[in-house]
Amino acid sequence: MNYRQCLNYLFDLQKFGIKLGLVNTTRLLNYLGNPHLKYPTLHIAGTNGKGSACAMLGSIISAAGYRTGLYTSPHLVSFTERVRIGRKEIEPEFITEFVNRLKPRIDRDNYTFFEATSALAFLYFAYQKVDFAVIETGLGGRLDATNLVQPEVVGITNISLEHTDILGKTLRKIAYEKGGIIKEGVPTVIGPMEAAANKTLIEICRKKSSETISLATSSKWKIDGLALEGSKFSAKIGRRTYSALQLNLAGRHQVTNAVFALNVVEELKKSWRLSDGAVRRGLQSVYWPARFQIWRRKPLVILDAAHNPSGVQILVQAFQDLLPGKKVNFLFGVMGDKDYSQMLRVLAQIAEKITLVSPKSERAAPVSQLLEIADRLRMKCGIAASVKSGFGQMLKVGGKDEVLCVTGSHHVIGELLG
Repeated sequence: MNYRQCLNYLFDLQKFGIKLGLVNTTRLLNYLGNPHLKYPTLHIAGTNGKGSACAMLGSIISAAGYRTGLYTSPHLVSFTERVRIGRKEIEPEFITEFVNRLKPRIDRDNYTFFEATSALAFLYFAYQKVDFAVIETGLGGRLDATNLVQPEVVGITNISLEHTDILGKTLRKIAYEKGGIIKEGVPTVIGPMEAAANKTLIEICRKKSSETISLATSSKWKIDGLALEGSKFSAKIGRRTYSALQLNLAGRHQVTNAVFALNVVEELKKSWRLSDGAVRRGLQSVYWPARFQIWRRKPLVILDAAHNPSGVQILVQAFQDLLPGKKVNFLFGVMGDKDYSQMLRVLAQIAEKITLVSPKSERAAPVSQLLEIADRLRMKCGIAASVKSGFGQMLKVGGKDEVLCVTGSHHVIGELLG
């Protein structure tokens, strides 16, 4: 199979859905020589912010001179975005060789897309002899295919209600699943979250003799400036003070993610050389697209991959902080398993107009269902046959002082950029 055929083969594995559990992945990694154990790792979970935190950590560790792998999901445009060393994405040739070699075994044992992709990432990092790898969980944590690494530090950014059909319908149950990545004797950094989730994670840490570093008690930070181009802040992490840090990501939520990352860094410093200069360079140069990203200036177009109610609430807060009083026109599409009713309710707080689309995915919510909710919320709305045609409509009707925002799903943004 050529590269395109190999990608199609991997994507076809998604039709088997999500299959939580570690037996299959353990078997596959054993066959590959357990590549995930050949380098140190960080393991990061959370409902929102985990990708941003992973990107920051990867950037900081790279800035310190280490060859650093970064495994995240999903991708926006290209599959290769998921597996990187520094900013360099995995080569298509490696993917092609991997799939052709492993296809008989994948077919025989019915591996899922994420199991196969995680094994690919782990093997690639070993092949490239990375000094370190930052690993983001896919779904949940306890039974996630990534939960076979033996991390130096574990981190859980935050927890809110998402994937309730799989992870559970309460914060405690979801926290239990995400807290499944906590390891015996390995320090755990816990970001800001509701009391029920926080209590569950602390209980797990106590049972596993894991030192708990909670942002609520370990850190103080002050935002010195918020701008579309990024943020300035100062932070006290334990006994260490960082002044006048510059972050190349916009929004107060990204400052919180950065403070989370700094707590992980402080734990790593106990055994790794990570200078304050590397921290500054890493935060100043971090690249993580579709997170309140300026895509165009005239008119101003913001891309944001908020894909659940809490993410959309963060997006609205960012608009209120960074573009107060501006009229915002949204292009919105979403997956059908999300709480899109609540997402639209939150967007209605600031939306001047919303254009509804259904991205090219079997999981996408139909426009008709979105329209019914938007009408009920009395939103000024339109519909479009595709993401790109919807964006074209927005450009035609938007005034010169209005802001356009594309949001709701990675799929929507990926389609626009692709």
